[in-house]
Amino acid sequence: MLSHHPVFPSIARRAAAVAVVLSAFVSSPRLLAQQPPATFPQAGPPVTAITNPLAPLDTSSPRATLRSFRATIDHVYSRLKHEGIAIRRHPETARLVGLTLSCLDLSKVAISLASTEGRGAAICLKEVLDRIPLPPDAEIPDFAMVQAGSIKRWRIPGTEIVLVRISDGNRDGDFVFSADSVARAEYFYDRISSLPYRPDAGSPRLRELYIEAGGWMIPVALIAALPAWARMSFYDETLWQWAATFLLVAAAASAGVLAWRIARWLTVTGRYGTPGRLCFPAALIAISITVDSLLTFQIRLTNDNLLAAKIGLHVITLVGVVAGVLVVMSWVSDLLIRARGMRPEGIDSQLIRLGGKVLTFLLVAWIVIQAADSLGIPVTPLVAGLGAGGLAIALASQYTLENLIAGLVIFADKPVRIGDDCRFGNIRGRVEQIGLRSTRIRGDDRALISVPNAEFAKLQLVNFSQRDHIPLSIPITLSAGASSRQLRGLLKQFEQLLIDHPRLANKPVAARLTAQGPDALSVTVSAVALTADEEDFATIREDVLLAIMEVVAASGCEATATSTIRVAA
Repeated sequence: MLSHHPVFPSIARRAAAVAVVLSAFVSSPRLLAQQPPATFPQAGPPVTAITNPLAPLDTSSPRATLRSFRATIDHVYSRLKHEGIAIRRHPETARLVGLTLSCLDLSKVAISLASTEGRGAAICLKEVLDRIPLPPDAEIPDFAMVQAGSIKRWRIPGTEIVLVRISDGNRDGDFVFSADSVARAEYFYDRISSLPYRPDAGSPRLRELYIEAGGWMIPVALIAALPAWARMSFYDETLWQWAATFLLVAAAASAGVLAWRIARWLTVTGRYGTPGRLCFPAALIAISITVDSLLTFQIRLTNDNLLAAKIGLHVITLVGVVAGVLVVMSWVSDLLIRARGMRPEGIDSQLIRLGGKVLTFLLVAWIVIQAADSLGIPVTPLVAGLGAGGLAIALASQYTLENLIAGLVIFADKPVRIGDDCRFGNIRGRVEQIGLRSTRIRGDDRALISVPNAEFAKLQLVNFSQRDHIPLSIPITLSAGASSRQLRGLLKQFEQLLIDHPRLANKPVAARLTAQGPDALSVTVSAVALTADEEDFATIREDVLLAIMEVVAASGCEATATSTIRVAA
């Protein structure tokens, strides 16, 4: 917790100036990650970059970097202090601030958190440099000394602040404050915060006013009019900032609850379909981005407080993005199914949904990895951990994966489809659902049979729905007293009957004497019914049986006729 400093009468004017400076710092987050191109070794003093919009800061040596860093911040602070807040949005201000931040090594800071870490480090380092004694310029290595001595790093005497030389990339040869110095900048400030400013300090009370001042949406006069206790520091922030943060969080939570209720109402009533389901994820993203912007640029929390808030808001944004991806991918799968006129319960529809789920998983995994990388979480150990965890899960769920793979084989090979009449083993029924784990069949007794895909794929499947015609075979038993002449006539009449029948194929047809016993003669009549429907086949069979009975009765032979259905393999 920082100690509270007295409030000077000119706080409104000075806070306005510092608010402008720091607003410019936080309004250029991309400049933190994307530093300017390599500088020329003999670049001029900082005034060159100030007067020439194309000139970079001179960072060719520790002396040049220190001079550029201090002089540029002092110039921006002085200009805004004397010219007022009208120029805080001027592009030139953002450019100079971006050049100042390029003096810091932010390579080890997550890109999404670079604006928070970078501006806090720049302010703390400038406060330190304005308080500690610095060596004369002659003792600080310049470009010639760097070249002559092959200097790669230089430490400010009496401190742990180090400037290092960049050894790769487009800034090879430039000197910047080391990543360790950037990470420990707040620690350095805490150690010297009780020291007085040097007479030549160009931006006194910079960090103190940074904490007290708000963004452009919060009038400086309003902050100055607050009672002294409201500007007291508590856990690195003033009390008014904590109060504003609490009100902002409460408003954001209320907006989130309202969005959730609206989305639920739209889902229950079935209105607006996919837009209704996207309402809550979109609200989460919008709310988190808005709160992040207000905390960063207006209320302006600092250091670890802002860092913790940003991480939490990034997680909320990630949840909203993932939820939105799930809704959109489900909508795309349903759209493809409707566009191709598929049955919702058909195997092709389920295959499209399965592909959509796999693609959704890969997309969500990529989003999570990118989010982790943006927050500075090492991605390589995360991916390795996911691989090891995936192997463990695969070993623990071997049978489940076997069913899943068998389900994919059924999807691809399509031995049966939803609604097909089939027989597997000793069970016959109609397929109702083919899932990722099991296949469900409605048996002839109306019982629902669930068969694991691994077992279903191994069985011999007979698909009755895929046949084009149904073979007809009718055994006839005649009395043994029939003469051979009568028998020959009956066989010819049976064949002609089959040929003349409009629902039977002309070929092949047959009426054959198959066996002779002491008391009876066995005759088999066979043909092919021109139908694949069981009900239609039963009608044709009945018609053929009646016609056979009429022929037998007209011949004067005694006979009994029975029928069997023989299904072709």
